[in-house]
Amino acid sequence: MHNRFVVGTIAALVSVLSLTSSLQAETRIDSVLGTVTKVDTLTSSYVRKTPTNEKQCEIKDVPIYAEGKESNEIGSMLLGGLLGSAIGNKLSDNSGAGSIGAVAGALVGRKKAKDDATNGEIIGYRQQEVCTTQRVVLEEIVEKITGYRVQIEADDRILMMEHPRPLTVGERVEIRKSVTYSIK
Repeated sequence: MHNRFVVGTIAALVSVLSLTSSLQAETRIDSVLGTVTKVDTLTSSYVRKTPTNEKQCEIKDVPIYAEGKESNEIGSMLLGGLLGSAIGNKLSDNSGAGSIGAVAGALVGRKKAKDDATNGEIIGYRQQEVCTTQRVVLEEIVEKITGYRVQIEADDRILMMEHPRPLTVGERVEIRKSVTYSIK
């Protein structure tokens, strides 16, 4: 049915184009009443991508540490300084090597004392909610109505047309009919 309409339309266009070159042509425009027999919705769709932050939470086991032993930073610094000085003097004949070794040893001793104080023994676990935020892209298919394909019965023919607003089956509509007459 649709193919007959397309072929009829093409034939009408060819005849109109060939008739426009004739000097003796007449076009009549009439109105015809038709009845809507079928309505199809025409749509187009696309994917909308929306970036967003998504918070994800989960319950994790977190370690519980024993009370940290008190650190003796000064004692560790002194011991590290003495060892660093002795090593610096032994490895180098340069003056001041012992002093540099003493400073380096003191710093290493202090860090070791702090690490020992914070690295307590794990005595158990407790459950705690841990949340992170991640960037995700949400994809949504959006359909948009672009018009309506309407089948109309008029003038003893079945016509297919597109219309911007919906019509209802059984509705009576006025159709513009254009006929061109010419001499061959």
